[in-house]
Amino acid sequence: DWIELMAVTGIVHGTTLSYSRLMADVDVLRWRDIQSSTWKVPDVNLHLKILGTITGMDEHRHVMSSSTDIVGEKYDSRLQHVLEYYEEKADDLKEAYMKNIMEDWDEFNNYGWILSDFCPSGFDGKQL
Repeated sequence: DWIELMAVTGIVHGTTLSYSRLMADVDVLRWRDIQSSTWKVPDVNLHLKILGTITGMDEHRHVMSSSTDIVGEKYDSRLQHVLEYYEEKADDLKEAYMKNIMEDWDEFNNYGWILSDFCPSGFDGKQL
């Protein structure tokens, strides 16, 4: 149960990057005051606050990965085996999903910012 909870939490947290990208989109941000031809201070402040989440991934930072970048830290061999097994399965699914969503370029160009959440890590600066 704990592993499932952590996996779901990682997915929910990982998709906040797409939400931030959506909110930072000029056309969406204009909804705050669609009639205005200029940006107001609150608009700029909102954009700057979400900028930190738009920057994407950090190198060597992973959730539920089979590797650890902490020198001297090793996973228990049984846990290591499980993580490697499911990481390989997940990577295969991500690759297949990426190929699938890129078959329709119009769809990908319109919705790729959210569809790519489940592509391989680093596909467009995101990692899940």
